[in-house]
Amino acid sequence: MPEISIVIPVYRSAPWLEELIQEVSQVLENHSLSHEIILIDDSSPDNSWQVIKDIAKNNTAVRGFQLMNNEGQIRATLCGLRHSQGNIVVTMDDDFQHRPDQILLLIDALNNNPEMDCVLGVFESKKHSLYRNLGSRIINRLNQSAFNMPKGISSSGFRAMRRKLVDAVCAHNILNPSLAMLIFSSTRRVMNITLEHASRRAGKSNYTLRKQFRLAFDNICHASMLPLRLVSLTGLAASGLSLALMIFYFLRYLLGAIHVPGWTTIILLLTFFSGVILFALGVIGEYLFMVLKEVRGSPLYFIRATTASAEKQCSKGEANER
Repeated sequence: MPEISIVIPVYRSAPWLEELIQEVSQVLENHSLSHEIILIDDSSPDNSWQVIKDIAKNNTAVRGFQLMNNEGQIRATLCGLRHSQGNIVVTMDDDFQHRPDQILLLIDALNNNPEMDCVLGVFESKKHSLYRNLGSRIINRLNQSAFNMPKGISSSGFRAMRRKLVDAVCAHNILNPSLAMLIFSSTRRVMNITLEHASRRAGKSNYTLRKQFRLAFDNICHASMLPLRLVSLTGLAASGLSLALMIFYFLRYLLGAIHVPGWTTIILLLTFFSGVILFALGVIGEYLFMVLKEVRGSPLYFIRATTASAEKQCSKGEANER
């Protein structure tokens, strides 16, 4: 059994993937850490899967999985977590912005803090575009409120987790999962360490600002009651405003300032409450849509192919279960 599992979702990274795996392997081998590297091809449109297969032929520590459809980074990462075997599991991106040499800092922090289940790497200065950095800050604040994250803790995709936490995360059966939500709903023993954020070696990020906010909205709706609470607060505020309007226009009526009694009040109330009702229906509609997807019981992903090394590991696991 490997001591360390490295899980890397892969998408459009064929040109530099071999170099990344060489650096990750070198870092772990230099410190005599038994390890496995799990690569999940998220139905990448380039030749990433062929590159993964070539790497796995020459590196027995590499196991590859190809998803049948593009499921997104979170589902691909969950696929890797479910097939990981290490006592400590590290998740990282495939674009070199999570530096391979800093994997050791995450592992050391986890080993030096036995009371912790997860260490999240945070970055003082991210090498992202201005709009993405701004979007990340806003989304992180939303996540902190929605997931009831411990004060002062920030979420991150560059993380190290103990096996028990990985098993707890994988036990959840949610169609649209959020790893931050799954982690913080499973444990409060989480800490941050500061790491350096590197620039992308090539290409550009696949996360637009629109995708970031859509992902954040989906996560919040699935993980918390925050939107419904906002609807409740909006309804409460609307009731207070309507009461104030009733008093205001009643006083104006008594003072003779309204020449067409009732007309202004009706128009204002109809306009205001129509907006509130439509807003509430929109949020409820989102929840109903998600409920319908959940009750279908659709799998999170389908594995189209595996490398030979991955097949052997899966067979061993099945034999052990029997």
